[in-house]
Amino acid sequence: TRVPDGGRESVLLVGSLEQMYKGCDILIRAAASIRKDRDFSISVAGDGRCRSRLEQLTAELGMVDRVRFLGHVTDRGELRALLDRTTLFVMPSRTEGLPRALIEAMARGCPCIGSSVGGIVELLPAEDLVPPGDVPALARRLQAALSDADWQRRSSARNRARAEEFRDDQLKPRRESFYRAVRDATAAGHRSG
Repeated sequence: TRVPDGGRESVLLVGSLEQMYKGCDILIRAAASIRKDRDFSISVAGDGRCRSRLEQLTAELGMVDRVRFLGHVTDRGELRALLDRTTLFVMPSRTEGLPRALIEAMARGCPCIGSSVGGIVELLPAEDLVPPGDVPALARRLQAALSDADWQRRSSARNRARAEEFRDDQLKPRRESFYRAVRDATAAGHRSG
Protein backbone atom coordinates (compact mmCIF):
# COMPACT_ATOMS: atom_id res chain seq x y z
CA THR A 1 0.00 0.00 0.00
CA ARG A 2 1.35 3.40 -1.03
CA VAL A 3 1.53 5.97 1.75
CA PRO A 4 0.24 9.36 0.52
CA ASP A 5 2.51 12.38 0.78
CA GLY A 6 0.99 14.55 3.54
CA GLY A 7 -2.46 13.09 2.94
CA ARG A 8 -2.36 14.02 -0.75
CA GLU A 9 -1.89 11.69 -3.66
CA SER A 10 1.68 12.14 -4.81
CA VAL A 11 3.30 12.08 -8.22
CA LEU A 12 7.05 11.62 -8.58
CA LEU A 13 9.47 12.42 -11.38
CA VAL A 14 13.14 11.45 -11.02
CA GLY A 15 15.67 12.74 -13.51
CA SER A 16 18.26 15.28 -14.47
CA LEU A 17 17.11 18.85 -14.94
CA GLU A 18 20.27 19.67 -16.89
CA GLN A 19 18.28 19.53 -20.16
CA MET A 20 14.52 19.62 -20.81
CA TYR A 21 14.35 16.14 -22.35
CA LYS A 22 12.95 14.49 -19.18
CA GLY A 23 9.68 16.37 -19.78
CA CYS A 24 9.28 17.88 -16.33
CA ASP A 25 7.66 20.93 -17.97
CA ILE A 26 5.16 18.62 -19.69
CA LEU A 27 4.24 17.06 -16.33
CA ILE A 28 3.82 20.46 -14.66
CA ARG A 29 1.59 21.72 -17.48
CA ALA A 30 -0.50 18.53 -17.49
CA ALA A 31 -0.87 18.63 -13.71
CA ALA A 32 -1.90 22.29 -13.80
CA SER A 33 -4.73 21.43 -16.18
CA ILE A 34 -6.26 18.87 -13.77
CA ARG A 35 -5.48 20.50 -10.42
CA LYS A 36 -9.10 21.57 -9.88
CA ASP A 37 -10.23 17.93 -10.15
CA ARG A 38 -7.72 16.24 -7.84
CA ASP A 39 -5.74 17.03 -4.70
CA PHE A 40 -2.21 15.82 -5.43
CA SER A 41 1.37 16.98 -5.15
CA ILE A 42 4.35 16.54 -7.45
CA SER A 43 7.89 15.88 -6.25
CA VAL A 44 10.80 16.33 -8.63
CA ALA A 45 14.00 14.55 -7.61
CA GLY A 46 16.89 15.84 -9.66
CA ASP A 47 18.72 19.05 -10.36
CA GLY A 48 20.41 20.96 -13.14
CA ARG A 49 20.57 24.23 -15.00
CA CYS A 50 16.90 24.08 -16.13
CA ARG A 51 15.58 23.97 -12.56
CA SER A 52 15.11 27.75 -12.29
CA ARG A 53 13.18 27.77 -15.58
CA LEU A 54 10.96 24.96 -14.28
CA GLU A 55 10.43 26.77 -10.98
CA GLN A 56 9.41 29.87 -12.94
CA LEU A 57 6.93 27.80 -15.00
CA THR A 58 5.55 26.34 -11.76
CA ALA A 59 4.96 29.86 -10.42
CA GLU A 60 3.41 31.09 -13.70
CA LEU A 61 0.93 28.19 -13.66
CA GLY A 62 0.02 28.73 -10.00
CA MET A 63 1.46 25.35 -8.99
CA VAL A 64 3.94 26.44 -6.29
CA ASP A 65 1.79 24.83 -3.57
CA ARG A 66 1.71 21.56 -5.55
CA VAL A 67 5.27 21.10 -6.88
CA ARG A 68 8.36 20.45 -4.74
CA PHE A 69 11.84 20.49 -6.25
CA LEU A 70 13.92 18.19 -4.07
CA GLY A 71 17.28 18.58 -5.81
CA HIS A 72 19.61 15.59 -6.05
CA VAL A 73 18.53 12.73 -3.79
CA THR A 74 21.80 10.88 -3.28
CA ASP A 75 20.89 8.81 -0.24
CA ARG A 76 19.56 5.44 -1.51
CA GLY A 77 17.40 4.94 1.60
CA GLU A 78 15.82 8.36 1.16
CA LEU A 79 15.12 7.61 -2.51
CA ARG A 80 13.53 4.24 -1.65
CA ALA A 81 11.35 5.94 0.99
CA LEU A 82 10.31 8.55 -1.58
CA LEU A 83 9.39 5.83 -4.08
CA ASP A 84 7.47 3.90 -1.42
CA ARG A 85 5.37 6.97 -0.56
CA THR A 86 4.48 7.94 -4.11
CA THR A 87 1.07 7.22 -5.61
CA LEU A 88 2.31 7.46 -9.20
CA PHE A 89 5.73 7.59 -10.87
CA VAL A 90 5.77 9.56 -14.13
CA MET A 91 8.45 9.64 -16.84
CA PRO A 92 7.20 12.01 -19.59
CA SER A 93 10.52 12.11 -21.47
CA ARG A 94 10.90 13.57 -24.93
CA THR A 95 13.67 11.06 -25.62
CA GLU A 96 15.07 8.23 -23.52
CA GLY A 97 17.39 5.24 -23.43
CA LEU A 98 16.57 2.41 -21.04
CA PRO A 99 15.72 4.50 -17.97
CA ARG A 100 17.22 3.15 -14.76
CA ALA A 101 15.04 5.47 -12.65
CA LEU A 102 11.91 3.89 -14.14
CA ILE A 103 13.22 0.37 -13.50
CA GLU A 104 13.98 1.30 -9.89
CA ALA A 105 10.48 2.75 -9.44
CA MET A 106 8.97 -0.40 -10.93
CA ALA A 107 11.08 -2.56 -8.60
CA ARG A 108 9.61 -0.66 -5.62
CA GLY A 109 6.11 -1.44 -6.91
CA CYS A 110 5.25 2.07 -8.08
CA PRO A 111 2.38 2.41 -10.53
CA CYS A 112 4.04 4.11 -13.53
CA ILE A 113 3.16 6.01 -16.67
CA GLY A 114 5.55 7.33 -19.28
CA SER A 115 5.93 8.62 -22.79
CA SER A 116 6.18 6.29 -25.76
CA VAL A 117 9.88 6.82 -26.48
CA GLY A 118 13.07 4.78 -26.26
CA GLY A 119 13.30 2.06 -23.65
CA ILE A 120 10.13 3.20 -21.86
CA VAL A 121 8.09 1.27 -24.43
CA GLU A 122 10.04 -1.88 -23.52
CA LEU A 123 9.15 -1.48 -19.85
CA LEU A 124 5.54 -0.31 -19.76
CA PRO A 125 2.46 -1.64 -21.55
CA ALA A 126 0.74 0.52 -24.18
CA GLU A 127 -2.07 1.50 -21.79
CA ASP A 128 0.50 3.26 -19.57
CA LEU A 129 2.11 5.27 -22.38
CA VAL A 130 1.36 8.70 -23.83
CA PRO A 131 2.87 10.44 -26.87
CA PRO A 132 5.95 12.53 -25.97
CA GLY A 133 5.24 16.22 -25.46
CA ASP A 134 1.45 15.75 -25.50
CA VAL A 135 0.22 17.75 -22.48
CA PRO A 136 -3.51 16.92 -22.92
CA ALA A 137 -2.80 13.18 -23.31
CA LEU A 138 -0.61 13.18 -20.19
CA ALA A 139 -3.28 15.12 -18.27
CA ARG A 140 -5.93 12.55 -19.23
CA ARG A 141 -3.64 9.65 -18.29
CA LEU A 142 -2.69 11.29 -14.97
CA GLN A 143 -6.35 11.85 -14.14
CA ALA A 144 -7.25 8.25 -15.01
CA ALA A 145 -4.26 6.77 -13.15
CA LEU A 146 -4.90 8.77 -9.97
CA SER A 147 -8.62 7.89 -10.08
CA ASP A 148 -8.28 4.12 -10.54
CA ALA A 149 -7.16 2.18 -7.45
CA ASP A 150 -7.62 -1.14 -9.28
CA TRP A 151 -5.29 -0.01 -12.08
CA GLN A 152 -2.78 1.17 -9.45
CA ARG A 153 -2.74 -2.29 -7.83
CA ARG A 154 -2.40 -4.08 -11.19
CA SER A 155 0.30 -1.68 -12.37
CA SER A 156 2.23 -2.09 -9.12
CA ALA A 157 2.24 -5.90 -9.34
CA ARG A 158 3.02 -5.94 -13.08
CA ASN A 159 5.84 -3.41 -12.69
CA ARG A 160 7.44 -5.28 -9.80
CA ALA A 161 7.43 -8.52 -11.83
CA ARG A 162 8.79 -6.79 -14.96
CA ALA A 163 11.61 -5.12 -13.00
CA GLU A 164 12.77 -8.55 -11.77
CA GLU A 165 13.93 -9.24 -15.33
CA PHE A 166 16.47 -6.43 -14.98
CA ARG A 167 18.16 -7.67 -11.80
CA ASP A 168 21.89 -8.21 -12.27
CA ASP A 169 21.63 -11.96 -11.63
CA GLN A 170 19.10 -12.11 -14.49
CA LEU A 171 21.06 -9.88 -16.87
CA LYS A 172 24.54 -11.32 -16.29
CA PRO A 173 23.95 -14.70 -18.06
CA ARG A 174 22.29 -12.94 -21.03
CA ARG A 175 25.14 -10.43 -21.23
CA GLU A 176 27.78 -13.20 -21.11
CA SER A 177 25.93 -15.18 -23.79
CA PHE A 178 25.86 -12.09 -26.02
CA TYR A 179 29.59 -11.47 -25.52
CA ARG A 180 30.38 -15.13 -26.36
CA ALA A 181 28.27 -14.87 -29.52
CA VAL A 182 30.10 -11.71 -30.61
CA ARG A 183 33.48 -13.30 -29.84
CA ASP A 184 32.58 -16.47 -31.76
CA ALA A 185 31.20 -14.53 -34.73
CA THR A 186 34.33 -12.36 -34.81
CA ALA A 187 36.60 -15.42 -34.65
CA ALA A 188 34.61 -17.13 -37.42
CA GLY A 189 34.92 -14.00 -39.57
CA HIS A 190 38.69 -13.93 -39.13
CA ARG A 191 38.99 -17.65 -40.04
CA SER A 192 36.96 -17.26 -43.24
CA GLY A 193 38.66 -14.00 -44.32
